[in-house]
Amino acid sequence: MISYKQIKLMDVYIHDKEIRYDTSKDILTIKSPIIIAEKYKDSLILKINTDSAIHDTFMNVCGYINTIYNINKIKTDIIINNTVVLKKTDNSKFFDENKNNISFLTLRDKQKVICSFMCKDGCFLISQCLLIG
Repeated sequence: MISYKQIKLMDVYIHDKEIRYDTSKDILTIKSPIIIAEKYKDSLILKINTDSAIHDTFMNVCGYINTIYNINKIKTDIIINNTVVLKKTDNSKFFDENKNNISFLTLRDKQKVICSFMCKDGCFLISQCLLIG
């Protein structure tokens, strides 16, 4: 896992519909900034604060990955109306403020989170999500 702040865009590439990072050759797993997320079906919609330089940097990384998928003609829905869409999988883990495991169903409709997510098959897939305050 790598923080969005430490990603060098020139080291990001695609291999078999997976976004990888040059230093590890593994599927890229990104750690988000603290951000407001809205629960929607089996996804979290991360709301970008357009007045935040931190969120702007995060959105630039996500936008670059979206562009890589588009260039390779892989359909994506990872960015919609200046939001970032993370999909829940069977392997996704969710934690409350005390780092206790919780289920996706117990998440509030809107709250602050830090998420880590993988980039695979034109989607951002939630690895872990920690609730903040």
